[in-house]
Amino acid sequence: MWTDACGETHFEFWEGIKFAGRIFKSVPLYHLCQEFGDAQVRDACGFLGLMPYVSDLDAIKEECQRQEDSYV
Repeated sequence: MWTDACGETHFEFWEGIKFAGRIFKSVPLYHLCQEFGDAQVRDACGFLGLMPYVSDLDAIKEECQRQEDSYV
């Protein structure tokens, strides 16, 4: 993913995350993976029983943050 000189975001080079035999790609998912890491996002999806669809990213982010907070 990269942003060109005009401010357009291009994430076609990002491979997405692989979960449940599928590949998921979206800009919000990319930002979540940048914040927490692909593995933690996949773990949160598995724990919550959710697919990483854009509509479910808020719950996934909360779980990732909960996991992150438990490390300290």
